[in-house]
Amino acid sequence: MKYVVLIFGFLVILASALPIIHTGTWWIRIFDFPRIQIAVLCLLALALAFYFLRTESRWLRAVFIILLLASLVHQLSKIISFTPLVEPTAKRATTGGTYQKFTLLLSNVLMENQDYDKLKNLIATRNPDLILLTEPNLLWTKALIDLDQEYRHTIKEPLNNTYGMVLLSKFPLHNGKVNYLVENNIPSIFAEIQLPNGDQFDFFGVHPEPPKPGSDTYERDTELLIIGKKIKENPRPVLVAGDLNDVGWSKTSTLFRRYSRLVDPREGRGFFNTYSVFLPLLRYPLDHVFYSNDFGLVRIEKLEPIGSDHFPMWLELTFEPDSSETEEVPKTDQKDKQEVEEKVEKGNEESQESSN
Repeated sequence: MKYVVLIFGFLVILASALPIIHTGTWWIRIFDFPRIQIAVLCLLALALAFYFLRTESRWLRAVFIILLLASLVHQLSKIISFTPLVEPTAKRATTGGTYQKFTLLLSNVLMENQDYDKLKNLIATRNPDLILLTEPNLLWTKALIDLDQEYRHTIKEPLNNTYGMVLLSKFPLHNGKVNYLVENNIPSIFAEIQLPNGDQFDFFGVHPEPPKPGSDTYERDTELLIIGKKIKENPRPVLVAGDLNDVGWSKTSTLFRRYSRLVDPREGRGFFNTYSVFLPLLRYPLDHVFYSNDFGLVRIEKLEPIGSDHFPMWLELTFEPDSSETEEVPKTDQKDKQEVEEKVEKGNEESQESSN
């Protein structure tokens, strides 16, 4: 049994150590996701080590336990900011103010899912002001066409490759555009959204490619960081939403938010794991909403399933223009700027090579 414990423990240690490597290789970056699960496995390995390695040499037992403890501390350091143990970075909405309030529904519909009524019923019940859907194809846009009567302002890019995107809005959209920033088959959406009181903010809808066999993360990272550069160059009130196929504690997500000075409303409030509906023990927060300090959070929720492999997300926000920087977000240094440029350049190179 001791050999089983040692093998199991060293595999857990390896899974903790691999993401430290600075690379976009998919089989390494994939270990960014299950940090909660790996932390639990670290605890299990420690319990087994204390019980089954009691008769082993002190040196072996001490080294093994120290490595497991280090792995556990490392995993917890990555995810602790998404627990109530730390202060939230996103401010609460100002109570009693006259700020403009609005709601956003974010949902990956799963292209193969044909239970359209579940989403339509959710929309009818919740009545959001803004809806961002990822993965819709032409069948989905046809099934939801009656929503255009209430959501008169739309940007639709249905695709059959699981990267379609639809933005439905009760508010006017200005300069709306579908962009293909990195890959010629993976779109993103940009629009300036005008609230009823006349205020405007920039909106980016994104759904980059996930890490998977044969596909590294450079393109995914590049798309997000290109948007980060746009935000940095034109610092206006902004909200970024979508299925990022990444977790909030990853290097890229952290770099993106630090570089663009955006907050994550889940920090200090919870994980809100949206994927996968069908695998309760393997759930990660893949659907994200990041925004500038110009918004106040009223409510954030993970909603009931709609037949997709993702849970929908619901946010209620107030628009509270604020020119001050978010103190809770660490400031960008020269190293961050250099890393952003290197990742963007690398991602563009990878994209060109794959398209040739």
